[in-house]
Amino acid sequence: MAFGFTSRCVEVASRRFGLLASLTILWFSFALQSGYAQKADQETAIGPKTPNADRINPVEVTVKSFGAAGDGITNDTAAFAAALKSVAARGGGVCRVPPGTYRISSSGITPPFIPAVSSGVHLVGAGRGQSILKINGMPTNQMLQCDGDNWSVEDLTFDMQDYFPRHLVSAVTCKGRNWRVTDCDFINIGRFGISAFGGDNWQIERNNFTKTNPIGDGNEAINVSRNRSGTPYATNARIVDNVCDGSGIWFWGNHSLIARNRVSRTGFGTGIGTGTAEHAGDLEITGNICSGGRGFDQNRTWVSGFELWAPNSTISNNIAYDNDGSGIIVGGRNCIVIGNHSFDNGAGSAGVGFGARYLNALNNASGSVFIDNVAHDAKGAARSLTQTYGYAEQPGGLRGITQIANDYGGNKIGDFKINHLSGSGNISTSRPTYTTGGQTSAFRSKLRALAAARNAGISEGARRAISQYLAR
Repeated sequence: MAFGFTSRCVEVASRRFGLLASLTILWFSFALQSGYAQKADQETAIGPKTPNADRINPVEVTVKSFGAAGDGITNDTAAFAAALKSVAARGGGVCRVPPGTYRISSSGITPPFIPAVSSGVHLVGAGRGQSILKINGMPTNQMLQCDGDNWSVEDLTFDMQDYFPRHLVSAVTCKGRNWRVTDCDFINIGRFGISAFGGDNWQIERNNFTKTNPIGDGNEAINVSRNRSGTPYATNARIVDNVCDGSGIWFWGNHSLIARNRVSRTGFGTGIGTGTAEHAGDLEITGNICSGGRGFDQNRTWVSGFELWAPNSTISNNIAYDNDGSGIIVGGRNCIVIGNHSFDNGAGSAGVGFGARYLNALNNASGSVFIDNVAHDAKGAARSLTQTYGYAEQPGGLRGITQIANDYGGNKIGDFKINHLSGSGNISTSRPTYTTGGQTSAFRSKLRALAAARNAGISEGARRAISQYLAR
């Protein structure tokens, strides 16, 4: 069975740097407005929805006051650099970008490692498709570098003209605390749209990303990692309500939220992925949809919907469909995988709906619990089915995986393919299967909260099964 045993996260870390399906999609899209998605709005442990950005500073300038033409022909790089420097020198404020197309040099607005947007500075456009920053040639540096506290980039369009530079450069790079990039379009991104390096309490929200050619080694719409200087991993971050077409989201960090993003046509690795236990943990991954992932990429892996290696994470109410690889791959210890739907995957390979992975003693899905998930192939005739199993475990050392009230029926070969070491060979859609997972008290507390919450969106049968499991 092949659902991509070669770990994409290991490869990336080293480089890193007809009708039933339609109805199902509509139903689950509606479900995102309630159920588990409500958890994303509560933000009890993630932090405030908006950083405490300084928006009362009276300083306000416009790039045109510093000579920017915005005519799509004139090189406006120097004007942007001067305007942003002026705002920073006066203690912060707003630098406005009126409607127009502004040519930016391939070397970016500022030299390498020099932030254009610094603490207290807010670069604000007139809206998507109105204020456009367009790269002037093959990028040799980040177009816009941002570093500091309480800064923002809003209401702009960044056009990278499909250039795919050899160097890992982005339209916007982000460092610091309490920052946000919101309501922007990143078009023809080529390699990376947004790259973030560590930081605390930041947001990437309501942005749109397009990549004309999804194929390419090492590219993401949103790429979150740690830079070479040893910046700590991201914490209390929010990646929410973004639309990514042609590239996906990759995240290194802890105690953060990845919610309600739409990822389609990814041609590299996976739609939404996380680092391993060394790089990520304790995440809320909820209400996302990943579809149409295509190809056998340069990591020699079929593109999947989700590849989630962060331990102690809650993976809820996500949808994966029509991906060449598997739907949802889980490789983190002690994860709660609840209320997800995976169908019609494996279009290019022998993919499965849900895959429990084993990489090594630290990075594997042992101790995780799968609750109230659905995996099936909706194409109808057996000869048309692509998703081989509803659930499958990678051979190795997986142990203590618990299955509660899942429906893994209606796939090409069977419901499940089990690693006997996990002790979960008697999976049934009609009754839960219990194993001894050795979960921590925090893990059991999460399950207890799910069973008690009336707005969690899980079925009553699953709720009772969780309670019975906790009572053992």
